[in-house]
Amino acid sequence: MINSNGFGANYRYGQRINADNKRLYEIDFAYIRDPKERRSETGAQTMIVYGKKNLAFDFRFGYGKQHEKFRKHDLGGVAIRRFYNFGPSLVLMKPIFYDRIDVTTQTIYRSSKFDPMWYSNNHRIIGRSSFFDGFDRIRVVPGAFVKFGYNFEFGSHDRNIHALEAGLIAEGFIERLEIMDFTNLDLNQRYKTAQNRQFFLTIFLSYRFGKIVDPYEVRERRERSREISY
Repeated sequence: MINSNGFGANYRYGQRINADNKRLYEIDFAYIRDPKERRSETGAQTMIVYGKKNLAFDFRFGYGKQHEKFRKHDLGGVAIRRFYNFGPSLVLMKPIFYDRIDVTTQTIYRSSKFDPMWYSNNHRIIGRSSFFDGFDRIRVVPGAFVKFGYNFEFGSHDRNIHALEAGLIAEGFIERLEIMDFTNLDLNQRYKTAQNRQFFLTIFLSYRFGKIVDPYEVRERRERSREISY
């Protein structure tokens, strides 16, 4: 799944209500980027996003429904379905740690949280520390979301699903997600009065694949396997 503010993946389980409608249960995982992120080169010739404080990993737990508007009449056709779901969100905010050097004394400091005063104190970032640094300081920020979209299913087999989906996600949290540090004057002059967001409106595009399982066939296979075992 590609989002206008990042990327992710989705798992969906559907139960048929009738010929045209399904009940949906979903889990989303998404990595959230701030639109003002810009990669720049450090003095050590490594690329970082200057001012980035935290990585934001978004987990969404959704319930909804799907309605089939146009049915696929042959295996070469396209079925069009409208869907929506909603539910709670949980964002894990993991701090980013950096390695820096004091250009005056040439002393290297490992694994420090971002501080906008480094440059005024003659400290320079030389790269990101290990991804696993900061796991003990992860914060959880709860929220809620609503997702709406269209599904275009074009699979050439009845049991296998191949589809493209597109739509919108509206999501809000109980506080702003501190992805970037905008207390730095250079960053604020570049982006005017930039600030972290609390509410997001996201466009998404996804490729979905899966399989349709007949519960009666599964039950029959289980019963046959029990008979053979006995």
